[in-house]
Amino acid sequence: MYIRTTLLLLITLSLSISIGCNQPTKTPSASLSKQDRFYCDSLKIDSSIIVLLRIITDSAVIPFPGNSQHIYQEDSTIAQVPGLVFNASHTSADRIVADLSVSFRAKGYTIFILDEQFGIQNHSNTLAILKTTDKYQVLKQVGTNGINYDITNDSLLTIIKTFDQKYGLQLTGASGDWCQFKINKPPVNWLTFAKEAYKVCPDIVEQGAGDVDKLAEEMQRTGVLYFWWD
Repeated sequence: MYIRTTLLLLITLSLSISIGCNQPTKTPSASLSKQDRFYCDSLKIDSSIIVLLRIITDSAVIPFPGNSQHIYQEDSTIAQVPGLVFNASHTSADRIVADLSVSFRAKGYTIFILDEQFGIQNHSNTLAILKTTDKYQVLKQVGTNGINYDITNDSLLTIIKTFDQKYGLQLTGASGDWCQFKINKPPVNWLTFAKEAYKVCPDIVEQGAGDVDKLAEEMQRTGVLYFWWD
């Protein structure tokens, strides 16, 4: 809830600074705006990251929640990992993450979905770029937890590390109460895998797939592990 509220405030601020920057065009430019350069310089983010992003979208970038204090108060330290956020349509968000994740990781950055709106009322998704390739640092920064099931952020990290060792997880989305990963090492038995996931997050079956067999089929079809605690 804190992240989502902060995002709305930051996006409103960004729009007041750069009117029209968030409107998509048919031919995105690979050049950086003055605002882009300001954020990159202030947060010490490699400007080539934005150049790569601009090939796909011209959506306005703004500081990741928590980074703005450093910029506008000229604090000498950044409490959180430096990063940026931007908007993308529900239909394009997954593609943007997939297309940029490898090149971004090579430069030391992670791109992921921060706020998933599922296309409801045509609301855009929010994507984030953080200056780290450590998925656990990302989960720590966004504070992902399943507190309704007594899963704290620290205990979630332990759980994800266990899954990661077995299934080779690549983080593609995370926020306060959910996270998702690309499965790079498919399990021998998808039903066994689904049962393991169900124990961690019953909501993905009870409020999602409907039963564990269907969850197994869904994960095998999509190659995605998804946790969401309602």
